[in-house]
Amino acid sequence: MAIDGTKIINAVMEGSQIRDSKGIIPLFGVYLSLFSVQYYNALSFDFEKKLGDSHQAETLLVKAAQECGYATFQGIRDSWEWTEIITPMIDKTDDQISGFASVAVAFGWGGLEVKEILPHRRLRIRVRDSYEATGYLERYGTAPSGKCYLLRGMAAAFMDLIYGADYPAGCFDFTAQEPLCRTKGDPYCEFVVGRSFSQNQV
Repeated sequence: MAIDGTKIINAVMEGSQIRDSKGIIPLFGVYLSLFSVQYYNALSFDFEKKLGDSHQAETLLVKAAQECGYATFQGIRDSWEWTEIITPMIDKTDDQISGFASVAVAFGWGGLEVKEILPHRRLRIRVRDSYEATGYLERYGTAPSGKCYLLRGMAAAFMDLIYGADYPAGCFDFTAQEPLCRTKGDPYCEFVVGRSFSQNQV
């Protein structure tokens, strides 16, 4: 059975209506909350501007997103919702990545499309409506490099969880690049994940 993204999105949307007095949503084994993308973008891009070293800021923001994604999607994969809704759709190991991507779509991170998976080696994900790219373009205009730090880190985390060392030792076994980004004038953002340099030397 193929991964049914619509079914996953509907399950997340239905479950997200249950929240406590502080707005916390207990769903898929993790605690979620509604969060303004404008606020997130302001924090990220203001941090980058104030640091004055865009490469250092990029490294820190992508690393934070990858570590967060690694722990969050491990919790999601361990949840009863994953077992009940998504596990029956999984025929092969890399189907889990399509499951992760569908959950991310339901979280509002953009329309993630898994374009290529080479098990243990490479993942390519395309996003046409990244809120990070939209936010950067609205605040600053075009950029010479990709600005989708959260999505880039998450894409690497997906491969860490499926093809890295057993949790929790596998974080950063993979690294993602963003060769295409709407902030650079490209028609969409694209993330290419491969083994981290240190892993290539093993």
